[in-house]
Order: sequence, then structure tokens, then C-alpha cells
Amino acid sequence: MKKILMLLLPLFALAASTASAQYSAVRVNALCLATGTLHAGVDVPVSEKWSVDVSGYWNPISTENLRAKVLGAAVGVRRWRSEPHTGLFWGLHATAACYRVGNRHDRYNGWTAGIGPTVGYAWKLAGRWRFSLEGGLGVYYMDDTRWKPHPSPVEDVLLRHRRRIVLAPAKLEASFSYLF
Repeated sequence: MKKILMLLLPLFALAASTASAQYSAVRVNALCLATGTLHAGVDVPVSEKWSVDVSGYWNPISTENLRAKVLGAAVGVRRWRSEPHTGLFWGLHATAACYRVGNRHDRYNGWTAGIGPTVGYAWKLAGRWRFSLEGGLGVYYMDDTRWKPHPSPVEDVLLRHRRRIVLAPAKLEASFSYLF
């Protein structure tokens, strides 16, 4: 028994020295907050250089002249250059959202789903705090109805149902993260 313990003890010490702490991150996007959109995201490492990102978006703004109701979610994977939550990363994300947006001339009610690549960089601010910039393009399928909320007296309410595929900036983030 003593020989087995003497053999296993160095193996446990070697395994403990190579193991690293894997922190998950909770994130808030400052760019979304500037537009009135509430955003929360979680980034969980799944291996030494890979992490899974899940985000939710909600914008409740609805006035007579401006409507920006959006409810969406994004799921993505990130490949970090060195370790999760620090330095350069690139990834792939999928997004789905339903929306009611527009101004006093045109309104759009519908949904969208898409996928696209992203690239970003995360800086260590202090202790467990991080700041990251991320951007990407996406290909989106959009299915919506366009209508005029205030038609002129000579025209009727005009509804146009449209389906289209668009290439658009998909993910723009300037976010603050806390690792736990």
C-alpha cells in the first residue's frame, strides 16, 4: 500500500500543477445599453481554448413616433488564442429574434434568424473584470410585414409581407465581464 501511495502521490501532484481554473463570465454590452436594449450574456469555457456564449436581448421601447421592441437570443462558440476570457478570439454565432420596429412613417413586424462569424479581443481590467470588443457579419433570413401607422386620407393602410436574405453587421459589442 505504501508503494502504491508513493507512486500515485507524484502523479496527483503533476495533475494538480497542470490543471488551471476555468472561470465562467457574466457579461453586459454597453453599446446595447446606449440604445435602450437590455443585454445579458454568459460565457462558459468548455475546454482549454474553447468557450460557449449565450446572450439574450430585450428592448421594450414603444412610443408614438418610435418603436424598437426586440426580443432575441444568440448562441455562439469562441476559439481563444491563449486562454478563455483573455486576448484574441474568433467564433461563430447563431441568432434568432422577433421584432416590432419602425418610426412614424414605416413599421416592421416580424422575425429573423441568422448565422455568422465574429472576431474580438478581451482585456483584463482588474482582478476578475474584463472589457472586450467584438464584431461580426451575419447572413439573416427575415420574414416581416411592413405597414404605415398613419396613412394619408387618400390611401388605405398598406401591408406588404416580405421575405428576404440580408448580409448585415450582426454582432457589435463593447462589453464588461465579471469572471466567477
